[in-house]
Amino acid sequence: MSKKFLFVNENIFTFNSGTEFSAMNRIKLFKQNNIDAKIVTRNYNPSLHQEIQKYGIDDNDILNMYDYFQGEIGPKKHHEYLRYSNLVDKHEYKINGVDNNKSYIEKLGQRIAKVSIFPLTVGEIGNVDYYDNFGNISSRDVFDYRSFKSKTIYMHPDGNIGHELVLNRSGNPVIEITHMNIGEQLMPTMFKLLNYKGKTLRFNTEDELFTFFLNEISDKDTVIINDRPSLTVAVGEVNATKHKYQIMHNEHTEDPAQAGNPKAKLYDNLNPLFDHYQKTYEGVITPTETQKHDLQKRYPKMNFFSVLDSAILEMHKPSSDITNHEITYMGRVFRDKNVAELISIIPAVKQTIPDVHLTMMGYFESAEFKNELEEIIKQLNIADNVSMVDYKTGKDRENILEKTRILVQSSKGEGLSMSLIEGLSYGIPEVAYDINYGPNEIIDNGKNGYLIPSGDLGKFASQVIDILGNDDKHKQQSEYALKKADKFSADNVMKQWNQFFETI
Repeated sequence: MSKKFLFVNENIFTFNSGTEFSAMNRIKLFKQNNIDAKIVTRNYNPSLHQEIQKYGIDDNDILNMYDYFQGEIGPKKHHEYLRYSNLVDKHEYKINGVDNNKSYIEKLGQRIAKVSIFPLTVGEIGNVDYYDNFGNISSRDVFDYRSFKSKTIYMHPDGNIGHELVLNRSGNPVIEITHMNIGEQLMPTMFKLLNYKGKTLRFNTEDELFTFFLNEISDKDTVIINDRPSLTVAVGEVNATKHKYQIMHNEHTEDPAQAGNPKAKLYDNLNPLFDHYQKTYEGVITPTETQKHDLQKRYPKMNFFSVLDSAILEMHKPSSDITNHEITYMGRVFRDKNVAELISIIPAVKQTIPDVHLTMMGYFESAEFKNELEEIIKQLNIADNVSMVDYKTGKDRENILEKTRILVQSSKGEGLSMSLIEGLSYGIPEVAYDINYGPNEIIDNGKNGYLIPSGDLGKFASQVIDILGNDDKHKQQSEYALKKADKFSADNVMKQWNQFFETI
């Protein structure tokens, strides 16, 4: 295949949503099948090449817009340790170490700058804040994880950003970003690409620059698959290739129960795609046939394709320990996931299964929301039965899932559900609401778990008890879950992609 695939996204974050996990799963699948593909990201992120290591993504699997214009594509080449750096003349300045996270640079007893150590490194430079004579931060140098000064931010005395210079490894500015107040909010108002192929180019927004970048790296054989509705316009404006597709990762209507109603209100972030950019995209990719059907009915002139949103790339041996009563939720711990409902069923389950334990694993919407959940746990007197743990990756995540007897989900709307698919690879029975879309693609009711009418907490609790309290049933459902996993195997998902390729 001569096509080149670009999976367009904003960023790979420290805490990612299913959208980013889907893109990373896809790049691994394509790589296994020797298909030319990259994740392409817009946002400036000095930690990007550190973050992707946690997820098994190689440096050459990802291309960031700022990296491209900096001419800095690829892996880390050396370590910029503060103690050995030429950042300061050590004959003239003193480095005063405070702790493992920061040091001060001083001259004749006066504090000149503060050096913050790059997170999760030992002594490597992260940010350097320079002080004026009044102790205000006048500028900040930002170092990339790959150990070069990547950006300088100039500050006003009030602490607001004046302008920014994005630098290449030689220290030459390649992008200038101007900030101005719009109303009461400080916003970037111009992105200036400096001496690019002998010219200086101006863009009003980062998305305009991103469109230019995508045109630079694309040709007629490039297939752009946009993962983020927020980037619909930026991708829609690309003219170097006609092969542009939008992936749907979630339900498309504000009321998920109305997803099949052609007149139901769309999420606002989808309006650009369906109102203004229909003709600039060759199609929309949905994770389920049901959503494809619902959208085709609503937009009969558009092309829709169905490809599963995630593939199981590795199977895991189920735990032989069937004596614990561990339940797990994993995903975003946000209000829209209705996670408080999972906590609320625990007292009912506890009456029959006294040692039931729910682990909620993920990243939290806010500290305030986490406090709300902790207060609910306290009020229900189930502190010994519920644990909330931060987002986990790698072996830490595996350790939790290997001990999980039931995976639970309380969303009222989904596109598919990567967490439930991952649960199949561990042979975990699952209980979730029967909603648009996804859980009914993954759970065969009564065989590898249960589908519950949305919001029926009593039914949810009773079906959890049914699995936890019956070892034979748990074993049967676990075995069926492993069989069900074949639907989402790398081979089967790749077959769907190959069918899609035939349409391009």
